[in-house]
Amino acid sequence: MSDTSVHYPPRVETILSATGRELVVWHIGNIEKTPLLPGEWEIVWRVRLVASRETGIGFDRITVDSRLLEDLGMDSLALLGFIMALEDEFEIDISDETIKEFFTKAPSTIYGIAMLVIELWGTGKPERDEWLGKRPELPLAEEAPFTQLGPEGDKGSTGPLFESLGLNREGYSEYRRTSDGMRCVLIPAGLATLGSDALDAPADQLPAHSAALSAFLMDAEPVSNAAYARFLNSIGPVPTHVIAEWCGADGKDNRANQFSLIKGRRGWLPVQGTEQQPMILVSWFGANAYSLWAHRCDSRYYHRDGPVAESESDFAPPPPEWEFSFLPSEAQWEYAAGTVVDESARVARHVAGTSYQADTLPVSRVSERLGMSPFGLHHMSGNVWQWCRDWYVPDFYRRPEAVLADPENRTPSGIRSERGGSWVGPARLSEPSYRRGRPPEVRGRCLGFRCCAPGCNSW
Repeated sequence: MSDTSVHYPPRVETILSATGRELVVWHIGNIEKTPLLPGEWEIVWRVRLVASRETGIGFDRITVDSRLLEDLGMDSLALLGFIMALEDEFEIDISDETIKEFFTKAPSTIYGIAMLVIELWGTGKPERDEWLGKRPELPLAEEAPFTQLGPEGDKGSTGPLFESLGLNREGYSEYRRTSDGMRCVLIPAGLATLGSDALDAPADQLPAHSAALSAFLMDAEPVSNAAYARFLNSIGPVPTHVIAEWCGADGKDNRANQFSLIKGRRGWLPVQGTEQQPMILVSWFGANAYSLWAHRCDSRYYHRDGPVAESESDFAPPPPEWEFSFLPSEAQWEYAAGTVVDESARVARHVAGTSYQADTLPVSRVSERLGMSPFGLHHMSGNVWQWCRDWYVPDFYRRPEAVLADPENRTPSGIRSERGGSWVGPARLSEPSYRRGRPPEVRGRCLGFRCCAPGCNSW
């Protein structure tokens, strides 16, 4: 049947708001089929209202320039609720790739989201029933012995940093890191196939390519709450502003009751019942600081290619430690993940509208054999995203540096890479080649880390 309704060209007018800001009012489309697009000021106001409702932050504290990740503390969990609420509020369809850009094209601001609403006006609300139903119970998972050390502080270990444990079940050499008890697997040198040529692969995974990687040690598990408490209790007094940069929730949002560490008179302790859960709400800086400490380097150089310690002169050349990081590169992480095929990986466990406490988050213990890689690494698919040391750029796999030996993007972009997917997102985000990132200062309830070290005899 032909469309005989009358179409009118879009009309735009500019008005002056009470604050003196010029606002755009759009009048668009098919009078019979397309609802009138509200004025820009109304859309901004409604986006602020949705953000306030989803984060628990007061409406008056959210401005047009508020950044979703940095200022409002939105992580994957909060963004999922925010996106679904926007789709309900405005009856628009926000694609997966657009959602990804909320992380990788920071800063995403309230005003920017309002402009996105205008761009998507009339697209219609999608069906997201998969986020509304109760999740089936997962079968009990096999667990490896939990070897990560508890929160008692270590004021200075001596002796070898790594002790041999022989071969793991998968046939690869395994070592124990004495600073924190972590089991580490020696990933042999090899030619890694990275990226994807699948027809539906996101652009940042293109093209599939090969790169030679040197041998390296990768943590068998994500770092646990117990081990991170040990780190904090081992390094002596840490200024409050540094702790705030490393981990926790700053009280501006509703995540404080989901942070798994508490500080008492005897130091830091995990919330009871969370000792073996992965450390979350940790920034890239906090992850890198731990990685330095665990490998007996100075955690004060946690910025890596940022500021050096406050005691250093601005004009002094940075010490060698300034360049160190014991977080895995994207290439190392993807190679170590291999071809993970594990239907029991901890993914898509969140049900929209569910509230959590620190001990009720639907995460798996780090020692559970879930999301296993061919090398015997746990949770290389699902459970928590994991920080990598690279700066994220979407076109890195198309650059000449991507095929060099031991590739790593060291050119600052403002976004650090992360890999692995989590208990919040769907399984497709946990595929080994899936790339994402976020600003290094932000933290998430489904974002943790593991460490990596050169595979040599210098330990």
